[in-house]
Amino acid sequence: MAMEQQLGVTRPVPTVIACARAYPYDEALCVADSALRAGDVTRDQLLSAARRSPRTGRARAVRVVENADSRAENPFESCARAICHDVAGLDVELQVTIPGVGRVDLADCELQIIIECDSFEFHSDRAALRKDIRRYTEAARRGWVVLRFSWEQVMADQEYVRNVLVDTVRLRTAEAVRRSS
Repeated sequence: MAMEQQLGVTRPVPTVIACARAYPYDEALCVADSALRAGDVTRDQLLSAARRSPRTGRARAVRVVENADSRAENPFESCARAICHDVAGLDVELQVTIPGVGRVDLADCELQIIIECDSFEFHSDRAALRKDIRRYTEAARRGWVVLRFSWEQVMADQEYVRNVLVDTVRLRTAEAVRRSS
């Protein structure tokens, strides 16, 4: 480690673990997802290192690594997923393909909630808008709730995103209870 400190760089595994121990959960998850996506580390390497890390911050590091996923396409999706992880009753998967709808960013298949991370970069022309409107309409047609969040909301207004998710989970859970009664 001394040589790494002299050079001002660290290897990928120690870097991810240091971030996981020290950064807020959403930021740490972004780092871990990115390292996995780039192929710089493996989940096994990260888990082993997290479990061996110093006691202070170890539980945080293990949580980050256990939830890290190379399928997150960008930090926007990683941060949205981090918010989802703190919502009781919400169990999201990344990059879910829904028949008749297509691939969505995040979905809770049990509650039929789709969470899309929508940025201007991918929704800046008429064709992209038409495609998304059709996808979201097809999802609703099949009984899914579609929640769309902007980059600004996920990055700068996380309380709003969390509240929407909590309310939606509560509504979907109540609907499921009513249907089963």
